[in-house]
Amino acid sequence: MRYSPVLTRLDFPVAELSALRLDGEAFAIDEAVIAVDEPELSVNRAAALAGLFTPRMVAELDTALWVYGCLSRPPVVHTGAVRRDVRGRLLSTMRVSVRETVVPDEEIVLLAGIRITSKPRTAVDVALLDEVPPAREEAVRELLAAPVVAAEAVTIALQLGHTRGKLRAVSRLREWSAQSADHPALTRYTS
Repeated sequence: MRYSPVLTRLDFPVAELSALRLDGEAFAIDEAVIAVDEPELSVNRAAALAGLFTPRMVAELDTALWVYGCLSRPPVVHTGAVRRDVRGRLLSTMRVSVRETVVPDEEIVLLAGIRITSKPRTAVDVALLDEVPPAREEAVRELLAAPVVAAEAVTIALQLGHTRGKLRAVSRLREWSAQSADHPALTRYTS
């Protein structure tokens, strides 16, 4: 039987996961472990959330930024969203903060069985926040470096209807995407 390259507490007890790390067979990726010969891709980062997110939840904000590789470390407390019309109790834990919101299905992607806000929607959600720390702003600029993502993010923000902070969000998205275009990410070439 072949296991996934990412193992969580759903696969093995914490002691076994720790032993894999101590033996040098795997390294930590949030609360999960990943085989040392596997790259830390978005799909693997999403798989690491399997023990934290239920199928009804959508990973968003800093959690989505981390999954997309824009943040080097996972957030201490992940952020999840559930639809307002979903019945049941919201269960925030020490590792996951849950809020009710409306995220259309077309703005959600599925990676390793985990629902995550799309790159444009993630940028919009961050732009809607009252305060955006510099590290988070830089992470969103990385997302907006792709012109398609930047254009779609502005379109999503403009279609939000009567949402608090909408105009500020559109302004931020335009500013951040313009700065991303002025300073494209460096590419390392090897021969």
